[in-house]
Amino acid sequence: MNAFLDFLIANWQLSGLLVVMVTVYLVFEFIQQVMPGNSVSPEEAVVLINHQKAVVLDVRTPQEFSTGHILDAINVDASESDVKLKTLNKYMQRPVIVVCAHGKRSTLFAKRLRTLGFSTVVNLTGGLHAWQNSGLPLTTSGSNKQQRMK
Repeated sequence: MNAFLDFLIANWQLSGLLVVMVTVYLVFEFIQQVMPGNSVSPEEAVVLINHQKAVVLDVRTPQEFSTGHILDAINVDASESDVKLKTLNKYMQRPVIVVCAHGKRSTLFAKRLRTLGFSTVVNLTGGLHAWQNSGLPLTTSGSNKQQRMK
């Protein structure tokens, strides 16, 4: 035990760094436990779409969207002003799944929607890459719901 304490004292910078890293890890784990539901896996997204009529908002560029998207997804420019986003108010009481290529843009956009009062907004973890890696289909065809927000 004395050797361990001597090591900690002799290497106080490394010991302090270890304490900080463990603390940060525990804080992030705690946040994940306290704030569940901010993101969903592709499989959970399918359940939301099929059973709770979730709306899929794809925040990629129109060019990215045209290469393939989730069926019935609505393409929304992530840089739109909050005033223009008011056109999405008709979806405020429905679950909303926000999607991008890897999950980074959609995380920020989901936070914006929450601040605008949307009741249930989740981010697709891993974005469309995770969707495709799960073996789920994309479409490039158009339909009435596959629209660009204007």
